[in-house]
Amino acid sequence: IHEAVRVNQSRIRSMTGEGKLTIETPEIAQSASFFLNLQKPDSVMLRIEGPFGIELGAAIVTRDEFLFYNILQNKVISGSTNPSTLSKLLRVNLTFEDMVALFSGGTFFTDDIKEADDMSVEEDRLVMGYRFGGLRRTYWVDPQSLLILRVQLLDADGKLMLEQRFFNHKIVEGTSVPYNVQVTQPRERRRVSIAYSDLQINTPSIQFTINIPSNAERIRVP
Repeated sequence: IHEAVRVNQSRIRSMTGEGKLTIETPEIAQSASFFLNLQKPDSVMLRIEGPFGIELGAAIVTRDEFLFYNILQNKVISGSTNPSTLSKLLRVNLTFEDMVALFSGGTFFTDDIKEADDMSVEEDRLVMGYRFGGLRRTYWVDPQSLLILRVQLLDADGKLMLEQRFFNHKIVEGTSVPYNVQVTQPRERRRVSIAYSDLQINTPSIQFTINIPSNAERIRVP
C-alpha cells in the first residue's frame, strides 16, 4: 500500500490547476477562485481572485521562504516558511509538506511509512492505524485503487484533532488525482476546501513570478 501511494505521488512532478477555494473559520467564511502552480519538491504559487475576476493576492511558498502580495493593500509580506506563517495564509495549521499533499492528493506521513500498528476493514475500506506519543493517526484506503481517501489524527482521549479528505478522483495523464480536498480542524472550527475545475500535471515551463509595484509596502516577519 505504501509503495502504491508513493508511486502514484511520484508520477506528479508538477501541477497547474484552478478552481474554488473555501475557507471557514470563526473569523471568516468566504470562497474565492484560485490558480495554482506547483513544482515538486519545493515550490508552490497561488493566486486568488474575487468576484468579477478581481485579483486579490498572490503567494509564492518554498520549503524555506514565503512571499505574499496583498494587491488591494499594495503590501508585500515575506518571511520563513513554518506552520505559523502558513496558518496565516490558509487559516489552518500545516507544514510545507502538508500543503503540497493538500494540493496534490493524499499521502502517508513520513513517520507512518512502516508496518501499521493495526489494520481492519470498514465499509469496504482498508483502515490502517498508527500510534505515537499517545496520539493516533488513521488512514482509510480504497482497496482497489490503493488511494488514500481520508486521514484522521486523534488525541489521547480519542477526540478528532485533524482530518484530511480526498475524493472525486479523476485520471489525469495516467495518474489518479483528487479534484476535491478538505482539511478540517474541528477544535479550532477551521476548514479549508479545494474544488478543482481544471487540473493538469507535469506541465513544462511553470512560471513562479509575481508582478509587484515598486511602491508596494514591504514587511518582513520572522
